[in-house]
Amino acid sequence: MKTPFLDQVYEQVDFDRELVFKFFTIFSLFEYALKNAGFFDERRGGEVQPDWEGFAYTIHPQFNPQATPELAAAVTYMLSLPVKKQMANKNTLVFVRRIRPPTMNDTVWLSVLIRGVRNNLFHGGKFRYDRPRDTELISHSLVILETWARLHPGVEQELSHV
Repeated sequence: MKTPFLDQVYEQVDFDRELVFKFFTIFSLFEYALKNAGFFDERRGGEVQPDWEGFAYTIHPQFNPQATPELAAAVTYMLSLPVKKQMANKNTLVFVRRIRPPTMNDTVWLSVLIRGVRNNLFHGGKFRYDRPRDTELISHSLVILETWARLHPGVEQELSHV
């Protein structure tokens, strides 16, 4: 397949291609596992969306953010320097700090932030890749997802059989 212009554009972006590909793959597999383990919301017309918040509420009691130093660092980073959300302000695109609902626990909030990392990358919000910051967000998200994958037997089983 010849895509010389797009190949040139792709090569100009300074990002860790292997890490980004790994994140997209794992995120997709995780959503597949969530839905097959029963964590999904049915929308109008039968459309199905993964229920990240339902999953996060379920695993919250056994999620120990201090279980390992790597996990503690990932959780601390994500909670203290959360991924921003792209918004429009007077026809200009800007990134703004996400507002955490006061009643939302850390586990559910982390699920919102990890989805924000994915959305910014995949939906074009990060048209300017910030290699140090985005690499940190992706790496820490993967550490958290690794822990979460084993906290629910159904999700773990679905991931084991892909």
